[in-house]
Amino acid sequence: MTVLPDSAARRVRGGRRLLAKTARPGGEGLRAAIPFLLPAVGLYALFTLLPIAETLRLSVTASDTGAGAAAGGGLQNYTRLAGDPIFWQALRQTVVWLVLHLVFAGGLGFALALAISGLRVGRIFYRCAFFLPHVVSLAVVGVIWSKIYDPYFGLINGALYTLGLDSLARGWLSEPFLVLFSINIASSWQGFGLYMLLFIAGLQGIDRTLYDAAEVDGATAFQKLRHVTIPGLREVMTFVASLALINGLKGFATIWVMTQGGPFYRSELLTTYIYKLAFQLQDHGRAAALCVVLSLMAIAITVGFNRWRERVR
Repeated sequence: MTVLPDSAARRVRGGRRLLAKTARPGGEGLRAAIPFLLPAVGLYALFTLLPIAETLRLSVTASDTGAGAAAGGGLQNYTRLAGDPIFWQALRQTVVWLVLHLVFAGGLGFALALAISGLRVGRIFYRCAFFLPHVVSLAVVGVIWSKIYDPYFGLINGALYTLGLDSLARGWLSEPFLVLFSINIASSWQGFGLYMLLFIAGLQGIDRTLYDAAEVDGATAFQKLRHVTIPGLREVMTFVASLALINGLKGFATIWVMTQGGPFYRSELLTTYIYKLAFQLQDHGRAAALCVVLSLMAIAITVGFNRWRERVR
């Protein structure tokens, strides 16, 4: 047995007492950590909690400037929203936008992940190539796809004219029934690369012996996809779906650059309508109320999705 000198033994005992104090809830360790936590808590309160509180205050405060200013406070801004047909149109189109983004971006990411994982050579090249659009800002994506959708000199209509399919040429950003669909494709093109990498990571985590066993049993490619791949990617799929829904709710930059919500509000989302109310109409009370509605919508989607994910596990 090793006997420590008295000075070393005292240091060991002191260290043990300090460790016990820091480990004790509400002890000296917590008080010692407060000076280190204060800067982070202060920044969080300044840039997150304070804007939330100010938004809630504005949502129940009368708007004194801009067209259609509210005459009183309280729930006036919310009642005005309830009677605003543009709000209901933007709400419906936001839901459609979420579904389209989930299908286009998530589905394309899944399909490309399956295709790339089946390659024997060139995997790194295709991963980098397909992920590249994700590093481009949404504003730049909007400019690029505005040129692609140009009715006279755009890539799509130009290809249709060259192939003799003039009847299929469209004003992709000017026809009300096509505009939301067209912009969503541009936004999904920017986002699918991230979902693709997540699916590839999930595919690499599936036990390869399961595929070998399925081949021994004579399973087809579709049966392996259904009974091995999809169950093995269940956790990744739920994560990608939640991420796609969150990204869909934040849709703003691409729409604003390409159409600013037009034509006839047919590409208007809640986010673009908030911007118009706040900075064009100067109706800050109604814009704040719409921010609260959008936040409640995001919370409801998140809670509902998490409960559904717990059931399918």
